[in-house]
Formats: sequence, C-alpha cells, structure tokens
Amino acid sequence: MSASDPVAVARRSVLAGAALALPAATLAASPPPPAAPAFARAARQRPAPSAEDGGLSAVIANHVASARFEQLDAGALDRVKLRLLDVIGCTIGGLRGEKQKSMSELLSGDRGGEATVFGLNRKAPVADAAMANAMLARAFDFEVMTVKVRDVISPSHNAPTTVMTALALAEAAKLDGRKFLTSLAIGDDLSARSIAASGLDFNDGWDGVPLHVTMAAAAIAAHSRGLSPEKTRQALGIAADQIGGTVQNVWDGANSWKILQGTAARNGILAARFAEIGWSGMTDPLLSPCGFYAQFTAGCARPDLLTGGLGQEWNGEIYFKPWPSCAANHPAIESALTLREREKLDPASIESVTIQVEPRIIGLFISKPLRPGPSLHSQTNFSLRFACSTALLRGDLRQEDYEPSAIADPALVSLIDRTTLAALPAGETGILLSVRRRDGAVLTERLVGRPRRYAGSTVEEVERKFHQQVAFAGNVPKGLADELRERIGEIEKERDMASFATLLSRATRYPA
Repeated sequence: MSASDPVAVARRSVLAGAALALPAATLAASPPPPAAPAFARAARQRPAPSAEDGGLSAVIANHVASARFEQLDAGALDRVKLRLLDVIGCTIGGLRGEKQKSMSELLSGDRGGEATVFGLNRKAPVADAAMANAMLARAFDFEVMTVKVRDVISPSHNAPTTVMTALALAEAAKLDGRKFLTSLAIGDDLSARSIAASGLDFNDGWDGVPLHVTMAAAAIAAHSRGLSPEKTRQALGIAADQIGGTVQNVWDGANSWKILQGTAARNGILAARFAEIGWSGMTDPLLSPCGFYAQFTAGCARPDLLTGGLGQEWNGEIYFKPWPSCAANHPAIESALTLREREKLDPASIESVTIQVEPRIIGLFISKPLRPGPSLHSQTNFSLRFACSTALLRGDLRQEDYEPSAIADPALVSLIDRTTLAALPAGETGILLSVRRRDGAVLTERLVGRPRRYAGSTVEEVERKFHQQVAFAGNVPKGLADELRERIGEIEKERDMASFATLLSRATRYPA
C-alpha cells in the first residue's frame, strides 16, 4: 500500500488520533483501577470421567475405521466430487489472495516432505502442506459452505480443510481415488453432523472451523492411515484437545481467521499420528462432562444427528457461493443485483441506500462500520455495506473488487457512506433493500428467506465458477484446466493420488 493510498492515510490518522488522546503524562498519573469485587460463579459442568465405553464417540470411531467406498451411493459421490471441484477452483483463484504466497513459503520451508504445497511446487510434511493448502483454498472466502443434515441447515466452512487434509494424506501414501473419496466423505459427513447437532451461534464467540472440523480432519487421517477403531477414538480425543479460535479476529479486521482453516487440518493430522504411535486422548471427546459439546457449545441439542443414518446418509455442504463474500452478505448482494437489473438502475442516480435486516444481523460483525484495519480483505469481506454498494455500483462482486485500488475507488467510498443499516419490524425475516434516487423515487427489493442457490446449484453453475477462477488466476492454460476438470469427474478411477496432486501443482503457481 503506497503512502498516497487514501485508506493508508485514513488508518494513520486513526492511529495518530488514538495516540494523542492519552498522553504519557496522563497515563502515568492515572490511579490504579479498583479491585474487582469477589463473586461466586456457578460451575458450567461437573467434571467426571467419561463413559468407559466411549459413548457416541466410540460409535463414530467404529464407523470411521470400517467405512468402505461401496457405502457411498451415486448421489453422495456426485456431491463429494462437486465440492472437490469447487475447492480446487478456489485454490487456483486463491493464488492472488492477500499475503497467500508468504504464507505458503513459511509453511513449506526448506525441509522437504511427502505432500505438495500448491502454488510453489514444493514438498512439505503432510500436516504443514495440508495447513497451507487449506488456507489457500479459503483465500477469498469463496468456497462451498453451509451444511444440511436432515432438517437442520447451518453456516459452515468445512470443505477447504476436509479436501486438503484428505488430498495431502492421499498423495503422501499414494492412495487410490476410491480411498481418497471415502476419507473425504467421512470428514465432510462428520463435520456436518457436529455442527448440526450443536446449532452454531456466532454470538458464542467461537469460530466454527476449528470447533467442528478439527476432529473431522483427525477422522480423515485415521481412515487414510488405516487406524483401528480404538486408535481412531484416541485420535478424536487428542484432536478435541487442540481446538481453539474465536471470531474476535473478524471483528477487529484481522486475517487470522484463515489460519484457523489450516490449523484444523494440521491439528487433526497430528492427532491421528499421535494416536497411531500409542498416545491417548479423552475417552468420549464428544459428550464427556468436560468434552467438546460441554466446553465449546451450549450442549448437544440433537445427538440423533451425530449417528442417525451413519454410513448410509452422507452429509456435506450445499451452498456453492456465487460471490466471494461472507455468506451473511449474500441476501443483500442478490437483492442489489435484482433491483439493479430490473430497474436498469444508473449508479450515478443513487442518492442513498437503506438495508433493513433482521435485528440479530445488526449485532453481527458484518454490520460493523467499515474502517481501516490490518487486513483490507478481512474488513471488506465481512462488510454488509461494502458488499451491497459494490453490487449496486458494479453489477457484480468478484475477487477483483478486493484490490486496494478498487476498495479506494471514490465512487464506491461515497456510496458506502450513503448506505445505512436498519432493523426490520419484529417478526419479519430476510432483507428489504431501498434505494432512493436523486429524483426522489424510492426503489425497493424484498427477499424473504435465503438466496436462491441455497436450494442447490447445478453442475454447470459450479463448472462456470471453476473456469471463472481459472481466468482470474490468469496463468493456467485452458488445456490444463480442462484436464483437471475431467479427472475430478472420474477421480474414483485414479490409481495413485500423487499423480493427481502433480497435475494440480502444475495448475497452481503463484504469479511472479
């Protein structure tokens, strides 16, 4: 960012103002804060040993260890492969993401290893490669997300971790495509069940990725390495002890939320390796008194979703994002694009914009003011005003819109300043977008419920998104992209996933 960049200047002004607000002499003269009053707090839970048989955790471990490719029906296979295609596309597009190359260089190092770090054509230890590649796939927050398990739909960001964990392990062990797909389906299913059974609430402060995907990554690693049911259960227990990460980074405009996508992969793989050499974890990591659900959630509200149809119902993520932005922004983006097209709206005619949302949305991080921060991408990716204003002004929202020059565009900055948020009347859901033109006319668009593609995306839509990412990367020959797409479509026929990883490495090279 240059010294003349208006965002950089604004950031320096904010920091300078903060420094001047409290001079050193004032701080030195300040009296010490009063002692906090003593108080008694009721215990959240009563620590006690786990059930000796491992409870539902043992049931899941037995499933992970014994699952076979033949259990995957044709529909489940198609869905796994479509998610794989989407994540691979996001990996290619992620090559132009903020600080991604330096991240890959850090994690690849010069040690060598058994798995490819995409973008650099280097090898690293499996856990480090999986971490780097999961972060690369999440670079623009564009990948498939949101799980559906029976009657429950919940936000999620599982696929970058599950795909890159399974791929790094399969490459290192030279597994075939059937084994790779089975491991990936296990991870997708377990992470989906974990979220659906708890009911994710961002107001709890936890980031759902490390919470719900770390044990799924451990399950992928345990299955890939052929661990016994007992060692698989130990792997899940060890993984539960590696969980951590909150959404405070998003509130503060930092980009460390992408690191959590990678640590879930790394920690899951390491948990399985520790179990493999004889280390042990909690007996029932899911439902023990101080286990996962007791510590990190309000409790397991739907234990039936953890094991119901296990081995027969293969769950996963369903929403193939059409725009690279936090999904909570998507109702506003869809509404803005619909109104813009229907009314043939000239952006220059807009006087002001009002976005009315459910009261709970007003309390989420996407509603905070757009301010300069440590990560331009994080500030704008999680901004409802930025997303809606970009869609109204440019008729779309693409990765290019996160370039510093695009963010600092005076026309966009002005429109964001003229955009306000308000709450819908109590009991109403969805979004109401109102655009006041300079001639006094008010145009509105009402969206009740979720955006259209929550009902499902077609194969053609996901393929177009894949090729759009290839075009954005700008350095992948068409023939190579077509070969990659073809082999993903028949990946169960791969005899050695190391060969597929080599092909993907050729298609993922950071710009010079």
